[in-house]
Amino acid sequence: MSHSDAVHYLEHAGFHYKPAESPDLWTFLESHFAGPRPVGSKFTAMPSAFVAELIGLGEEALLEAMVAHHRKTGSLGRFTRVIDLPYIVGTDAAVPLAEADSAQVLRLIEQPGTPAERIVRLVPTAADDIPCTSHMTVTGGLYADGHTAGYYDLRPGEHCENGDTLPAGFAFLATEAEISSLAREMEAKIEDITLVTRRECEEMLGKVKRMLG
Repeated sequence: MSHSDAVHYLEHAGFHYKPAESPDLWTFLESHFAGPRPVGSKFTAMPSAFVAELIGLGEEALLEAMVAHHRKTGSLGRFTRVIDLPYIVGTDAAVPLAEADSAQVLRLIEQPGTPAERIVRLVPTAADDIPCTSHMTVTGGLYADGHTAGYYDLRPGEHCENGDTLPAGFAFLATEAEISSLAREMEAKIEDITLVTRRECEEMLGKVKRMLG
């Protein structure tokens, strides 16, 4: 089914489809390629034409998934698709906690003092030990309003991040420099953090200092 036919199918079924090129959505998706994230899986720097190609490939995969699911069930939900590409697109820093030494796992607050602050679990490692990937995971489906459908997000690697949060049982590989930078930001904004208590923050930062010096 062509792109236009898939969109027409969803709209005929009563859904409003939000295309990836919608200015706010495109800006959000494109931002993943504009600069490195503090920690986690990261896209490599690439020309804008490649960025547009990856976003487009993800949109086609999500449209196909939404149409197929609606034909079977008459409903839409959340969809995740992993796209295998013929070239490296970034790093896949997600690692199962079962494969990590629990004594080495650190917990820190990313984006401290903001509405988006979250706890991240990190495993210190060398930059060269964070694997490259030719896979990209895209998520999309029905929006909170119950009648709009479209992209949610895209990330390098094979692990879906729901609202920037890894599934339970996973952590991020991170370099000492990345961990130290995040710890300094967290320490500078410790009074503004609401997700955990100050004592918990201090315990998190204390473990970082003990491990990294």
